[in-house]
Amino acid sequence: MVLPFFLFFFLNILSMFNILKMQGDIEAALHQTGNKISEETFFVRYGLETVGIDIGDSDILSSAADLLYADSEIKKYLGKEYLDNSCILNGSEGLTFYKSMLSPDADIVNIVASYKAKPYVGLFGFSAFPIENRYYGHAWTGYDHEHPLGIAGSGEEELVYVTEWGEVYHRNIDCTHLKLSITPVDVSTIKHQRNDGGGRYYPCEYCKNNAKKGTVYITNFGNRYHTSITCQGLKRTIYTVPLSEAGLPPCSKCGG
Repeated sequence: MVLPFFLFFFLNILSMFNILKMQGDIEAALHQTGNKISEETFFVRYGLETVGIDIGDSDILSSAADLLYADSEIKKYLGKEYLDNSCILNGSEGLTFYKSMLSPDADIVNIVASYKAKPYVGLFGFSAFPIENRYYGHAWTGYDHEHPLGIAGSGEEELVYVTEWGEVYHRNIDCTHLKLSITPVDVSTIKHQRNDGGGRYYPCEYCKNNAKKGTVYITNFGNRYHTSITCQGLKRTIYTVPLSEAGLPPCSKCGG
């Protein structure tokens, strides 16, 4: 009676290591492919003539942000034989990317690999279970230091900068409202603290914790204090968008 249970336990311990290895391999393939798509998005967006790329690469560049391209590249990186003999249920056919969001016009490259991992021995409810690996990156959309508002000489609309939770748009990527200076202070002194505009600090609506003691975090130009350094109110994910699509008023510091 002991030997079968020992073998079952040992085999499933090996299964877990095998599954962890597979996750690492898929993550490496996602990053390899995602980085390539992020770089080639520039050529897809602005055209081969803009950068002088050899026309022989046009088939790759035209499909760089396409889901089928990501599927093909990732499976080619991992190898069909490797996938078919792996812990993935149904092998290479069981590795899908239907949750991914890719578009040559988007700034974000979001590749999601979905699959089910199976143990060596499926007993006592330990059967195949779903796993997801994700690549989430910002596409390389290009930046011209001499003409930061668009491609030189293209006559394109002015590009501005917005954040996920921001209420204004910015014309200067170095605006101090975009680059936060975070300072830890004791919450007991918060009523005496003032930002660079002379305003007081109030509890952050995202932290949802009106601290009575301990350390909180403030910024030079914000009017909120935060109980967590990882609060989303202290993060700045910056997007570059055409001015007509910003839908926000200009920043009082750099939007004039």
